[in-house]
Amino acid sequence: MPFPNSTNRNSFKSFLRAQRKKFTSGIQTCLLGEMTGAMVSVASGINTNQVLNVILFTSGEQVGVDTIFSNNELFYVPAMEGDFINLGIGTDGDPNRSSYELEFIGDGVGVKYGDRTYGLNDTISLGTDSSLTVLGLGGGLFQSGNAPTYSIVGSATTIQEGGTVDFTVNTTNVGSGTTLYYNIVGNVSSTDFADNLLVGSFEVHSGIGTITKIAANDIDNEITEGFIVNISTGSTTGGIVTSSTPATHIVNLGPPSYTISESATSVNEGSSVSFTVNTVNATGTLYYSTGGTASAADFSNNSLSGSFSLVSTGSTTGIATFVRSIATDFDTESGEVFNIVIRTGSVSGTAVTTSSNITIGDTVPSVTITESATSVDEGGSVTFTISGSNIPNGTYYYTIYEEEGTIASTDFNPANLDGSFTVNNNSGSLTITLAEDLATEGTDKFRIQIRRDSISGNIIATSNTITVGDTSQGVGSNSSGKTFGPVQVNRDDSNPGYESDWYAIANLDQIPDGSSIALFIDTSGSMTMATVQASYDKLLAKLNARGITITTVTNSNEDWITPFLVDLP
Repeated sequence: MPFPNSTNRNSFKSFLRAQRKKFTSGIQTCLLGEMTGAMVSVASGINTNQVLNVILFTSGEQVGVDTIFSNNELFYVPAMEGDFINLGIGTDGDPNRSSYELEFIGDGVGVKYGDRTYGLNDTISLGTDSSLTVLGLGGGLFQSGNAPTYSIVGSATTIQEGGTVDFTVNTTNVGSGTTLYYNIVGNVSSTDFADNLLVGSFEVHSGIGTITKIAANDIDNEITEGFIVNISTGSTTGGIVTSSTPATHIVNLGPPSYTISESATSVNEGSSVSFTVNTVNATGTLYYSTGGTASAADFSNNSLSGSFSLVSTGSTTGIATFVRSIATDFDTESGEVFNIVIRTGSVSGTAVTTSSNITIGDTVPSVTITESATSVDEGGSVTFTISGSNIPNGTYYYTIYEEEGTIASTDFNPANLDGSFTVNNNSGSLTITLAEDLATEGTDKFRIQIRRDSISGNIIATSNTITVGDTSQGVGSNSSGKTFGPVQVNRDDSNPGYESDWYAIANLDQIPDGSSIALFIDTSGSMTMATVQASYDKLLAKLNARGITITTVTNSNEDWITPFLVDLP
């Protein structure tokens, strides 16, 4: 029979059980790693090289496991769904010998003992001094051991409404990840707790579990309430294994009260007003909403609601302060009023106090544009500085519009007629650079418009007129008879619209149709054909229209002689 795997695990377990009759003892040994394939799941971190006791049995058989339990050993039961086995602990023939029946519920589902089904890493208590921890399912892999113990202690025996008490549950011989349950009893109801629960569950890790309960702060005038916490296994109604003693008492604080005061009853745009909330018999988080005619856009955080936490100032009193900052806008408004409503539970919860009305004063921003120059040559730049008062911080936009002549995006570098910039503390700036070209254009004039919200938003300021000096040079204007140029051309990066007109630069109108010319392109350094492809394509289009052929030579070695040793057509 091969070692067990996911395909043959059930037939392997049947094979093992069939061998029972061949042995005088129902317990055989092997290494755990030789048997893990027979299981559906195995606890993480387990050592597969340890010795494993394999209990061979027929369903319903009683098997003595005294030695296994006395040595806290590992054992495996190759059970199938519906099988059950009786584990006998004690001397054979002893009428007081204990017998514990385990039933196997599905291949990998769990092991049933009593009225509870136990899963992976759960601990089964057998009597008062023995336990089994489930380390594998698909059959059952168990670690025998001493019976678990439990104890619970509370962090306080008296708390006020709104206060917190932690219960620490200490255990021994309880596997990490085991779920335990609690049930609160006493002269309390679920509404006496913030989570509205009297029952619940928690996990044990490294022998410790924790339960945290917060006493609700209600408006009822109650007597002091006492409660204890019962810990059970299996369910909230399972067997109680420990209880908190003495009882924890909740001291009634009486109904909470709230007051709010404001630092001012009028506030201008761009300024703030602070609110102070004082409480008696209240704790935790409170909420606010905004009433009146103001909208969310009238506040710097663009919100009409929020929350804040109370800080204790005594055994029953608390305080909190929060600030509402008013936004500055470019709207002309009048008569806006708001108030702050304090609420419990949520921003739409019960209103407990309301501030006085606060009037918002309309503050109109003043925006000025200053230019570094009112005339600039092609290739030069102009910086526009924005200043003023009461200007809201944030992103602003500009657009360029034509005042005189012909203004296009290609007159600027980069080729844009709009953009954005940032204003902070009433100050911002942007720089616009004029492109150089070879076109004779005459006088061009432009202005910039400052806009809010988008490039199509409301115009809030306009610059003075900027005159562009036409500094283009005609082809050959710097010719000395032996040299020609310089002529500036663009790196177009293969983008049409950014190209230079090499045909015009070389004055190729002067050669006859059907001629043949040569072109040398130096591709050394950062220069490549891709950086001038659009200009090259424009040249070819004009030559092809006139039947002019071209021989193009490129060279990346800065060799301006050898590449011209080329036969022309």
